[in-house]
Amino acid sequence: MDGVLRPPRCTPHPAAPTPAISNGSRTLYVNGNERSFFDQTGWTNLISHIGLPAAIAPVGTDDHGMPIAVQIIGAPYADRTVLTMAEHIADHGPT
Repeated sequence: MDGVLRPPRCTPHPAAPTPAISNGSRTLYVNGNERSFFDQTGWTNLISHIGLPAAIAPVGTDDHGMPIAVQIIGAPYADRTVLTMAEHIADHGPT
């Protein structure tokens, strides 16, 4: 396998467990509670901490125009494969 496309759902879904925040904002709401934007950064780089290359590729926008993306995870040292997959998805969609 060259890479894994997450999250494992049939439809595009945010890479983080919360909706995207507005440009320039440093806070977001999780279950009605205001949280620091930086509390969420672990979701986007968790895989990198265990040594696997990863990238995020845009796949569209939601009904409010906010971006939707997928995370691509590759095998150890497969950085170029992950980047190639991200470029293809950004250019052509996740098919």
